[in-house]
Amino acid sequence: MAKQIKAIKCPHCGSIGKTEIKADHFKCNSCNTEYFLDNDDININHNINYNSPTPFSGSPGVKKLGLIVGAVVIAFILFTLAIPLLFSSRKSVNRNEYVRPEFSWYSSDVSAYANKDGQPIVVILGVKRYSGNDNGNETGEYISFYNLLSDKELKTQKTGTFSLSNANDFKLKQFSNGDFYGIANKAKVYKIDKENLLASNVTQSLFKDHAKLASGIANAEFAYDSYGEAFNVMSNEGTSVFFFPLVNKIYTQDEVYAEQRKLEVALPNEVLQTRFEFSHKSDDYPEEKIQLFKYTKRDTKGEPDDDVILEWQQSSSTNEKRITFGTNIMRSYVDLTPGRLYFNPKVLYSDAGYVIITSNKTAAESAPTNIQCIDAKDGKLIFTYPFPTNQNFDECIKYKDGFVVSTYNLLLAIGMDGKLIKEFKIK
Repeated sequence: MAKQIKAIKCPHCGSIGKTEIKADHFKCNSCNTEYFLDNDDININHNINYNSPTPFSGSPGVKKLGLIVGAVVIAFILFTLAIPLLFSSRKSVNRNEYVRPEFSWYSSDVSAYANKDGQPIVVILGVKRYSGNDNGNETGEYISFYNLLSDKELKTQKTGTFSLSNANDFKLKQFSNGDFYGIANKAKVYKIDKENLLASNVTQSLFKDHAKLASGIANAEFAYDSYGEAFNVMSNEGTSVFFFPLVNKIYTQDEVYAEQRKLEVALPNEVLQTRFEFSHKSDDYPEEKIQLFKYTKRDTKGEPDDDVILEWQQSSSTNEKRITFGTNIMRSYVDLTPGRLYFNPKVLYSDAGYVIITSNKTAAESAPTNIQCIDAKDGKLIFTYPFPTNQNFDECIKYKDGFVVSTYNLLLAIGMDGKLIKEFKIK
């Protein structure tokens, strides 16, 4: 029987487009279904391939879009998985590295000195309070050393614990022989090793040679400068004395007064020292300007000392105008800067070459503060550094490139040309 089929349609999709793949076997061009003809009964048998792509899958644009969407989905999944791993890695690094928490000085005293290389070193003694509940054990009494010019902390030493019941009173002082001491809460005395940056508790050992203090120290303070370079000490038995460490001697207050009166009498071949002091505003002669006096007195070399109070007064017996000294311990004096105006002045430092003073710029109480360097020999002004606000500077040291002037929370390094080199602030 002759084979003649007209318009054979795909049994799956109905398309008449086909490709003969072998005798009586065809493949649909639309859906890829394979079918064949049975010669006996002219049946059409077909094999549908369900894994074949849909008619639209052959489009290049569709394939490209699918690849892009798939890549985005895979990238998102990988990123989501990577984030926890990154943070976990960071946390593990932080657990292995100790970072000191933030702190502030709750109560402290600050001072400065020049080390053996002439570099300015800042010393702070007081209470450091650390932030955060987990850092409570860090809070305590510390002594810290800093390089003033670089702001770098050189060393810190925990010297005690913190308690609100303590006086939280701290003082630092350097004596004329270079010895540096600190007092904490009027109870502990530290001697400071300036080169090794250490504080040693010398509360008992410093006074061990004196029977009056054998019972122990109940209270210790730095004596006023008018008494000399000394500690004012009370023993556990209630005995109060002045201890002069440069000569390792103790004096009662009456004995100090007696030594001060002896300074009024000139001795043969006595050694003199030069000091500088401003006169006080006079009640008898209010028109008199404040003067900077250069005077000489006996050098006590660490024994009890005295200061002077310079003021123009009217003599009660002769009505003559004269300058009085409080105590007559001066051997000579001269107005170092005649005619110069000073407002609320103060001498911070002096040596054979220089005098460092502070003075208000004008007569106004809140006027900005000037820091001045004066030639100690002839009174000539070497430089003026104008501080922008009114500030009560109370200490000065010399270092190799200039001077460091300080107050309770601020230190200024000023060069010999009067220019600011560095400002160091206490947090």
